[in-house]
Amino acid sequence: MELKGGNMKRKTTGILISCVVSICCMVVLSMSSHTHDVYASYSRYVKANNVVVRKKASNKGKIVGSYKKAAKVRCYKKKGSYTKIKYGRYYRYIATRYLSKKKPVVVTAQKAANITTDTYTRYVTASSLTIRKKASTSAAKAGSYKKGTQITCYGERSGWTTVRYSGVYCYVSSQYLSESKPEEDTWAVYGTATGQSVVDYAMQFRGNPYVWGGESLTNGVDCSGFTMQVYKHFGYSLPHSSTAQRYEGTAVSWNEKQPGDLICYQVVNGVGHVAIYIGDNQIIHAGSKDTGINVRNADYRAVWGVRRIVQ
Repeated sequence: MELKGGNMKRKTTGILISCVVSICCMVVLSMSSHTHDVYASYSRYVKANNVVVRKKASNKGKIVGSYKKAAKVRCYKKKGSYTKIKYGRYYRYIATRYLSKKKPVVVTAQKAANITTDTYTRYVTASSLTIRKKASTSAAKAGSYKKGTQITCYGERSGWTTVRYSGVYCYVSSQYLSESKPEEDTWAVYGTATGQSVVDYAMQFRGNPYVWGGESLTNGVDCSGFTMQVYKHFGYSLPHSSTAQRYEGTAVSWNEKQPGDLICYQVVNGVGHVAIYIGDNQIIHAGSKDTGINVRNADYRAVWGVRRIVQ
């Protein structure tokens, strides 16, 4: 009986030892898993500006900070569409789609605007040169320069020159800039203009907006407002009406038309239209809200007649 009791004690002791060992193993495995979660990290780069950092892995999580483009972050694991990161002393979350293995190129404002450190000066040759916020004729207008204005230039690319206007980098068309100051216009006196000078003046407003009833060549005009203001620059007074302008100047045939002539179109749905002929069977006109002041074929619609304003 004593032997059996000793066996029982040894057996019980063995079971206890096995339980303790099992518990220790579970604790070690748990600690190992936790340690892996903390220390198994990797690096990523932020590929967008002002990427927010959230307290929880959700777009509803509280925003606790943000990263700039190309910032290097320490990542741990993914949770849904978010990645766990170390932000300061705490673990936070950032949207995985904004992370990249490769460091993105950061383009500075100066580089984006094609700005050089060596500036140079140019003179405006157009009567009114539009300043745009982007290098495009469809970009928003920031202002304008008068003919003869000396401006500081910061670079040129694809026909556009970067300038500084009201503290902001903007763009002007390079074709209306010159190294030398232009002479004063000689057509200020009525009757001294030519058809080509009318065309040259009108073309500089290409890309500006169409506004029904408008009379500003830079901020917006309609078709008759455009022709009225262009001819007004040369001393010719036309009414702000496409129908009334049909009877201005002298009538010429379609085959006799020349640059600077006024093209009058047939009335469609109660609305007439006028444009300025620029040569090569093309016109410049204030077409519509969609096209603004643009160039197109002169015979794109039925013509009523041609009027020669500049004799």
